[in-house]
Order: sequence, then structure tokens, then C-alpha cells
Amino acid sequence: MTKYLHVTRQMIILQLQYKSFFIATLVSMLVKILVSLFVWQTIFAAQSEVNGYDLTTFTTYIIFANLLNNLNSFGIGRDLASSIIRGNITGELLLPYSPITALFFNDIGLKIIEAVKFLLVLIIIPLAHPNFYLPDAKTWGLFLLTSLLGMFMVQLMDLGFGLLSFYTVNTWGLLILREGIFNLSAGVLLPLSFYPAPIAKVLSFLPYSFAVNFPINILLGKEVDTNLFWLQLIWVPILAGLMYFLWQEAKKRLVIFGG
Repeated sequence: MTKYLHVTRQMIILQLQYKSFFIATLVSMLVKILVSLFVWQTIFAAQSEVNGYDLTTFTTYIIFANLLNNLNSFGIGRDLASSIIRGNITGELLLPYSPITALFFNDIGLKIIEAVKFLLVLIIIPLAHPNFYLPDAKTWGLFLLTSLLGMFMVQLMDLGFGLLSFYTVNTWGLLILREGIFNLSAGVLLPLSFYPAPIAKVLSFLPYSFAVNFPINILLGKEVDTNLFWLQLIWVPILAGLMYFLWQEAKKRLVIFGG
């Protein structure tokens, strides 16, 4: 475990070495969120409620959707795809640690940095845009729990996208495909309740919705199906088992040349 924690520590140190990049991405995130908020503020000026959201709750949704989107960036899948395409994966399999576990802990380091930005945004945004919804402590706890489980599910799904690099060299296409599916089905662009009812219902049962839409609805005190809590817990071992199977199958495609 110590060697994996070292991987996390190294990623944090690496990210903090580029302070200008940290500040630039933080400012970029703030500007993106504020622009979205002011656009929707104009829409809500014409009507007090849209699909069950008022200005305060929708403001909160937009903020947390953007922040959770950054926390669920395509880190582990991108790194795995790069390792496969470059051929580094063969050497990593010879090292005294699991390359997949190392990727998970590397991604955790990246998420810790994004979480720091998350907290800074939560401090700054309400000062510029006071329409903000704050729940009670119990709701915060449920939100954090479901968000963490959702992030782990996204990591597992991203691992699957990364493993597709054993079958194609178009890793850029995989990245675009993953981003498109995630943004549409997780509720990053809009809450799933804005979609047609049949589509929204189907998407609510799929893994990506548990990374953004589901935890934010809990945060906002929206009525959620209690069965979704159990479904999220069921998805975790299913995805873990599926990714384990795919990893074992993918390793069979490795060809090592030497003499």
C-alpha cells in the first residue's frame, strides 16, 4: 500500500509544481461557471421555474455539475491508453506492483488537486452570485458518499475505455467518445429531468448518472428513488468484475519481443 500512496503523493507534487497552470485552470473553471450562471439567470428572469428548478437550485446544480465533471475527468483511461499505445505497459507488468492499481492511485492524486479547486470555487462563486442553495449536514454526507461511489464507478468505466486501446490506435477518438457519452448521460450539460421522460428514466439507471445527476439531486433535496441507492452499490462490483475480466483478456493480446 505504501508504494501506491507514494504514487498519489508524486502526482500531487507534480501538479503543484506548475502553479501558473493551477491558477489558469481555476480561473478558467470560474469563468465557465459564471458565464453559464448569468445565461441561465437571464432565462429565469422570464419565468420563475423551469422543469422543477428555480434560480437558486439551478444555480447550485450548474456549479456542482461543473465541479463533478472536473473531478471525473478522463485521467485513468487516458493514462492507460497512452501506456498501451507507447508499449510501456509491457515493462510495467514486470515491475513489483499492479499497473492498474497504480493508475487508480495516480488518478486519486489528480482528484485531490481538483477537489482543492472545488473548494476554492465554492468559496468564490457565492460571493459573485449569491443565489446558492445550502443543505443540512446529513444531506452533505449523503452527497459526498454517493459522489465518491460515482467517481469510483467512472474510474472503472474509464478503465474500460482505456483497455479499448488494445484494439484500436485511435485513442483521441476514444477520448471524444467518452466525453460525449459522459456529458450527455451524467447530467453535466443539463439535469436529466430536462430530457424526454423515457430517455431520462433509462439514463438514470446507467452508471454515469450516479457521478453527477444523482448526487446533486440528493444535495438539492429532490425526491429520488431509494432503489437507486441500492442500484449504485450493485453497479460497483459489476463494473469491477467486468473490468477485471477485460484486463485479463486484454493482457492476452500483449506481444513482447526480445532476444
